[in-house]
Amino acid sequence: MFETSGPGEAPPSDSLPLVLVTTFASTGIDNLIETKGVSRYAMRNLLIWAFAAAMLASFRAEGQTPQDTLAGGTDSTLRFVQRDGTCIEGKILKADATSMTVSGLAGKPIYLQKDSLLGILQANTVFYSGRSSWADVAAVTLHAHEALVLSLKSGKKVKGKPSSTTPGGITVKHGPTSTLYSKSEIATIDVLRIKPATDNLKFIAQEAPWLVIFDPEFYSRATGLWGTIPVRLYDAAQPEDETTVECKTWR
Repeated sequence: MFETSGPGEAPPSDSLPLVLVTTFASTGIDNLIETKGVSRYAMRNLLIWAFAAAMLASFRAEGQTPQDTLAGGTDSTLRFVQRDGTCIEGKILKADATSMTVSGLAGKPIYLQKDSLLGILQANTVFYSGRSSWADVAAVTLHAHEALVLSLKSGKKVKGKPSSTTPGGITVKHGPTSTLYSKSEIATIDVLRIKPATDNLKFIAQEAPWLVIFDPEFYSRATGLWGTIPVRLYDAAQPEDETTVECKTWR
């Protein structure tokens, strides 16, 4: 399992934007408008503008590969976990199919080979895994618009949300039905993750939560338009690694 945290920190929550979505849905936008003393007409126009901007942003991102998403411009602080237990907190500066350069704690570029990476995370959400782990599949938590994709040895693909996982198999809910798939019939398991949240959205959510309604990213993430990244968690062709991942040192 991936359970890392920053130097001297408790593991941060990775679901704040989703909590805010739920909060706004339950309390109602009208209550928020009254609290802030903003006219409903002005607020609704701003919301329409923000949603339209989110749509346009998602269309521009369409067609990007997962590598482009992580390498091209991420304005997201991520955690890079190496196989030797060294962890780096920073942003991806550039990357290709075999390596990447990231910014370290001191702001100096750090060069990493892909083979040396065990995982790339934001909080405790995994956006890249360099191992095959059934334990990671069992521990996975999915948010709205996320799903598991099972590739069976028969060639069939199954997409859905897990309802239970045991050492011998996984039950996946797709539509109104649930199906148990034995571990022996599964070739690979990927999780479709909503792309990492930007530092800007995380800052707003922490410092002035009510302002997130003016950020197009908020609507893109809430509606699933932000896009997803496939993350391989399990591969039957690879040796399994079930150890708990820990950060021993920081760079």
